[in-house]
Amino acid sequence: MKASAAALFLLILTLTITSVSPSQTKMVEAVNVSHTCCMKYQEKVLPRKLVVGYRKALNCHLPAIIFVTKKKREVCANPSSGWVQGYLKDPNLPLLPPQDRAQLNRFNRRKT
Repeated sequence: MKASAAALFLLILTLTITSVSPSQTKMVEAVNVSHTCCMKYQEKVLPRKLVVGYRKALNCHLPAIIFVTKKKREVCANPSSGWVQGYLKDPNLPLLPPQDRAQLNRFNRRKT
């Protein structure tokens, strides 16, 4: 009796796991998550004269504004910082399109 109860439990557990996995995969694919996320924020204020545009990485674990400099460097900043909010209000600072890994790889190959 104990063996059949254990076998039934394992069968139910297996069916539950396999039925949940596909729906979780679909959910993750449906969410538009940027491939470029920040691990930490730049602590110092980035001089405005160096910034040519910005991207939003707000769907990441660490929400951030990614500023792009004249030298094509990306600098992560805290979106709630005062200086960041000031830069975002500047009409001369363009919002750049999101950059995926394929675009980053092409950019890196051109640099080398």
